[in-house]
Parts: sequence; structure tokens; C-alpha cells
Amino acid sequence: MLISTAGLLLEQCAGAFDPMVLAQLDAALAHELAADARRRADDAAERLEQQIRTGSAAANLADLAQYASAAKGTATKAQVQAAAATEVVLALGGALGRTAACTTDNPTGPTDNPTGPGTAAEGYDAAVVDKVDPAALVDVIARLEEVKNAAAAAQAQAEAVFVAQQQLVQARAGMPREKIGRGVAEQVALARHESPWRGRQLCGLAYVLVREMPLAMAAFGVGTLSEYRAGILARETACLSAGHRAAVDAMVCGDPERLASMGSRELAAAAKRAALSLDAAAVAKRFARAESERFVSLRPAADGMTLLTALVPLRQGVRIYNLLTKVADGAKAAGDERGKGQLMADALLHRLVSHTPCTEHSGGANATRGTDGTGGKLADAVAETSPPGRVRMCTTVSEPDLALQLVMTDRALFDGASDPALLVGYEPIPAPAARALVSGTGNNADDALTGGSNSEGGTRTGNDDGIGPSGGKRPGGGSPFSPRVWLKRLFTHPETNALLAMDSKGRLFPEGMKEFLRLRDQTCASPYCDAPIRDYDHIKSWAAGGETSVANGQGLCRACNQAKEAPGWTVTTGPGTPPPRTIPPGAAGSEGTAGPNGAAEPQTIVTTPTGHSYVSTAPPLPGPVGSQFSRLRTRRR
Repeated sequence: MLISTAGLLLEQCAGAFDPMVLAQLDAALAHELAADARRRADDAAERLEQQIRTGSAAANLADLAQYASAAKGTATKAQVQAAAATEVVLALGGALGRTAACTTDNPTGPTDNPTGPGTAAEGYDAAVVDKVDPAALVDVIARLEEVKNAAAAAQAQAEAVFVAQQQLVQARAGMPREKIGRGVAEQVALARHESPWRGRQLCGLAYVLVREMPLAMAAFGVGTLSEYRAGILARETACLSAGHRAAVDAMVCGDPERLASMGSRELAAAAKRAALSLDAAAVAKRFARAESERFVSLRPAADGMTLLTALVPLRQGVRIYNLLTKVADGAKAAGDERGKGQLMADALLHRLVSHTPCTEHSGGANATRGTDGTGGKLADAVAETSPPGRVRMCTTVSEPDLALQLVMTDRALFDGASDPALLVGYEPIPAPAARALVSGTGNNADDALTGGSNSEGGTRTGNDDGIGPSGGKRPGGGSPFSPRVWLKRLFTHPETNALLAMDSKGRLFPEGMKEFLRLRDQTCASPYCDAPIRDYDHIKSWAAGGETSVANGQGLCRACNQAKEAPGWTVTTGPGTPPPRTIPPGAAGSEGTAGPNGAAEPQTIVTTPTGHSYVSTAPPLPGPVGSQFSRLRTRRR
């Protein structure tokens, strides 16, 4: 019943709106703006003529002439955009009508100024535009938001029942008590096209709402509460007992009208206040425990950037942010042309990477006072997170011993080709930037990745004397960063760029195979999971006769590797090129398909205990494919 209703709703939503209406509205707006621009241009030209007739000063005439010229250019550009919008309407098969009321002298047809006042122009269909009811649209948006929330609530209820049923199945199958539940949340994640981590989070939220917060679940079910805000309630009450959590539920969600009027921050504050009133000790204990969970993570971002995130105690975090803000404000006051955000990022990078290392002879972290205008307070703020009895870590790494797996073609490395390179685990980067990373030289591409070469550290060169390209030493007098480069040949398929073999000297996967799988899969091989690879797993288990080979291996995150060991999970391999997708139980297609020109791409097919199959295809490596390869005929590396 619910599945058929959801299917009907999907069909209705898919065809609910006609793109022609949006095109007509765009054309109407474009013509209105063009008419306004033309009026401004005509007014400016008329004012200029009046000033010329009255003999105004030459300077005034020059300024007015410049303004009139700019207004005319703006009007011309607006007219071109209006014509383009009309072309879109025509391309979609729409009708055209008049854009403005006609005069009695010219009741039909356009004039020389088709968008001017009191004229007619066939730029859009006013009948279609006037029929659009904005109040009805707002009602639709609000109602669909409620429907979306109610659907998410039904989803949460289904997840809670599914988890309970799967745990029962596992218990009946004889699974040890401590392992019951393994692999269940991962099934939910696959069904929702989410990562395993997100699947566990959603199952936990469903458990809390369905079993411990009935009023919040009721508000969720009628669409008053969104999944995100329901998550806020669960998060803010995580430290409480089930009884206290139910009490918070009654205090915050007991008034549906009040709950519907709350914003996200207001809801979080109300839940936190209620929790403090019920069990202040538990909340304080949670705060103390949270400080021990501080960490730093790195996630890929667009255009060769990354998101460096630090979870630190509130006091230190605010202090560090304020100090970086002061550094940026001081630099801006001194005339620095970089933006405030750029300056804050550069100050953070400089403090962590480029400042003079602290030694026991230089007075520890405070020895670097004054190098960046903070008086060493930034280092102090970081050092404060180390309790007594622990080593106070310096905020710099003079020569980081880091391994960056950079995959690029031999043409890009040696011949200057523009084939993009791949930094394993992250997004592709331009070939010049990759060559700069390999050679350790500073150029424009390298600057794009490192934030510029005008910092106090200078650009990175291969010299050993610590002298930058401008003759200045790096802070501390150390040598600039000059990486050691190890080259290893990778052999890929000529049609798909799938990794076939590599240089390697290696019942456990040897290091050579691990590196192969890491380069081939790049991230966890499970569908929709982009977590880093932590385990190297036999697709067909060793106990079942699976061999230790590249064809029978895959890189997985720790959670996915454990989930596949639960009863009912199967993993197979097969050639094919389809993107990650769901295959309903009993449907064809789980065996994989051939790639272009008969070529095959590595493919993993995960089947869950419910019989649903999900397909994940290994991403190709950099370099031209297909017909491009036939022209080059050179080996990939």
C-alpha cells in the first residue's frame, strides 16, 4: 500500500510542473528589464540633449555623455537577453503574445521600440504569465515540505522495524549476541544511497524517535518536524536516560504549534535547556567527554582544494579564530590586497607549516612570538589543549614525511601533456600542478594549490641552502620542501583506463597488491561509500576457496568490511560500466555488462540479505581512452 502510494506520488511530482511556464516567466522578466533599461537610456539621451542646448559646462557634458553611453550599452545587452529568452520559449514550443498594453494608435503589432511603454511586442505569452498564482505556489511548497517530512517519518519507522526484524533473523541464525546487528545499518545506507556512516546515524535516529520520543515522532509524522530537526532533538538528548529523554520530548514537543514555529537553533537551545533542568550532571559529563573526542580531518573539495576540519574545545576554537581574525584585520589595515578569508587561511597555514620549529633550547612554543603578529598566542592556544604530563607539541612540521600517491600519465609527466592527474582519494588536479608536486618547484599551478608563493616561506624549490627564489631564507633557516619521488609504472586498459597491472615485488595481501587495490579503487569499494580504504578484503573469502589476487581483492573501509561478514551478504565481481544503482531482487542485470568496444571495467556487486543488489564500478585512472589511445599508443604510467 505505502509503496504503491509512494510510486503514485513520484509520478505526480515528476509531471507536476510545465517547464514552459518557467520559460515564459523568464522571458517576461527579461523583457521587463529590457524595457526599463531602454527607458533609462532614452532619459539619459534626452537629458544630454537638454544640457547641450542649455550650454552646460564641458565637464558636466562629458560625465553625462559617459552615463548615456553606459545606459545605451546596458539597454542593448538587456535587449539581447530578452531576445534570447524569447528564443527559449519558441524552442519549447510556446506561444507568444503581447508584453504591454497597446496604444489606440497602434493596437496591434510591434513598433520600433517593442519593449517601450505603451507598445506591444510578441516576446512572451502574458496569458500564461498572469495565470501563475504565487500564493498557490507557496502552499504547494509548504505542503510538499510536510509530505517530505512525513515520508521521512515513515522511512524512519520502516528502518526501526527493519532493524528489529534483521536482529531477530541474526539471533535465530545463531549469531553471537555481541555481533547481532552487524550489517543491518549498511543495508539501510545502500537503500537510501548513503554512506555506511550515514546509515548507522539514520538507524540510530529512527531507534530514538520511534522508541523513546513519541511526541517528536508524532510531529515528524504529520510533517511539522523535519528529519534534520528531529536529529537535533536526538543529539541534544543523547546523554540522558530514556526517562529523561521522554521528559524532554514532552517539554519541547508537547505544544505542536510552538514546535512548528521554532527555528533550528531555537529548538536546539530549548532541548539543551530542558536537558540541563533534568540532569545537569549528565550534560556536564558529556561536555567533558566531548573534549576528549577532538580530532582533525581532511575531506576533498572542488577545484583542487580540501576542507581541513578541526574539532576542538570551544574556548580554544574561539580564541584561535579570533587571533586569526586579528592577524587578517591587521594585514588589511596595512594594505594587503588579499581577502579576509584568504588572510586567515594563509596565517593558519604559515603558523602550522612555515614558522620556526620550536625546540627545547628555544623556549618551546613561545619561542616563535612575533613571527605572525599574534605574539605566539596561536601556539599557546594549541598548546593549552595538552594536559599536564603530556608533551607540548609544536605547531609546525619542518619536513613532513608524507606519502602522496599521485597518478598521472607518462605523457603528462615527461612530455608536458595536459592529461589531468589524480591524487588518490581526492579529486583530479591539473597536469601542471601535478608536475609541480613531483618536481617540488613553485609555479602558477603550484600556487593554485598552496595558496600563493608570496608568503614568508617563499616558493618551494629544490635547493639545499634554504634560499628561496628571491634570495631570502625560509624561517628557521631550514631547507625548503623538496620531496623524494618514487616512480612506479601502472598499466591500464586502452579503452577504459581500468588498472590492469603495476610494477610490484610482492594468505595476506602483500604490500604490492594492497597498493594496486588502493590505486584502483581509490576509496571504499562499497556502493555510495567514499570513506578511505582501511582493509584489503577477499571478495570470495579465503575460507570459501577464494585466492589472494588482485581479481579477488577489494579495498574497503573498516565498517563495510565488517558489514559484509554478516549473514546473508554476498559480494561478487563482474565486468561492466553502469554507475552505482539498485537492482531489485530477481531482476536481471546483476551479472554486469560489457564496457565500450568489449572492454571491461572492474565492478563489485553487493547483495544484501533482502536480495537487493547494488553495483559499484571502479573509477578509471587519468589519461585518454578509446580513440584517443589509438592515436597515442603509449603506455600509461
